[in-house]
Amino acid sequence: MLFVCLGNICRSPAAEMIFNALLAERGLQGRIRCDSCGVAAYHVGQKPDSRMLAALKRAGIPYNGHRGRQFSPADFDAFDLIIPQDTTNREDILCQARKSEDAAKVVPMSRWFPADTGLDEVPDPYYGGPHGFDLVVELLRAACTALCEDLAARGR
Repeated sequence: MLFVCLGNICRSPAAEMIFNALLAERGLQGRIRCDSCGVAAYHVGQKPDSRMLAALKRAGIPYNGHRGRQFSPADFDAFDLIIPQDTTNREDILCQARKSEDAAKVVPMSRWFPADTGLDEVPDPYYGGPHGFDLVVELLRAACTALCEDLAARGR
């Protein structure tokens, strides 16, 4: 499972850490490989944004030592499911798909949003204040919970 956003310092590492925390709560750590990356190389090697780390800490999600990395076509071979956080990320990933099987692995995060969100993508909190980071963490927790349930129902 690979979560993808623009720079890999806000949304996708948050999704990765939240999903890994949910796996640990369910005793499933190690059964599903989970990572995150960005479509751009802006923050390769960097820690997640301090505001996102603070929002995750407030939500009880531990920092896992993540460092930013950029998406590569090799990720299509390494992961069964690639989850972009917004429409632009999805388009950027699909442009790198080498075959239809690659493209079939790309499923937007919004697929697992609660019906009442009214959103079709994870908003980028980068240019806003702390409240936006908390909202993204809340949205990702709900979506990652639904994703865990979906995977469990499919026997993964």
